[in-house]
Amino acid sequence: MWNSRYLDRNFFCTLKQYLSDPFLLFYGLSWILIRYCRQTGQPIPVLNNWLTDFVFVPLIAYIAFCIGNLLLTLYSAPQYYPLYQILVLAFFVSIVFEYIMPQYTNYNVSDPIDTLCYFAGGCFYYFCHQNYLKSKFS
Repeated sequence: MWNSRYLDRNFFCTLKQYLSDPFLLFYGLSWILIRYCRQTGQPIPVLNNWLTDFVFVPLIAYIAFCIGNLLLTLYSAPQYYPLYQILVLAFFVSIVFEYIMPQYTNYNVSDPIDTLCYFAGGCFYYFCHQNYLKSKFS
């Protein structure tokens, strides 16, 4: 019979697996590097413009994957996203950050290449990161 100690141990072991993902480390460290360089006034030319946009959709998809699997399928097989769901996510992120937000803030600027980066990041997540997750959890 399962008790709360078993559930806690299983939950934290699963959480440790999710947080030790090398792709998550890449997403987080690249975002921190770009933000730091922007704050110090020394932006890295190409990376400053598009790397954060590229890693944004995979980061959202991975966080949703972790939360969904922790809350819904702790004791069953992990659930993965089909390509169309990731592309819908990239589409909505593009609408929000490239159409709506530039109308209300000075920080966001509409850039069509950012939209391509969102979709490229979504495809990267589907074809690379999600395949890594499938091999890791199978």
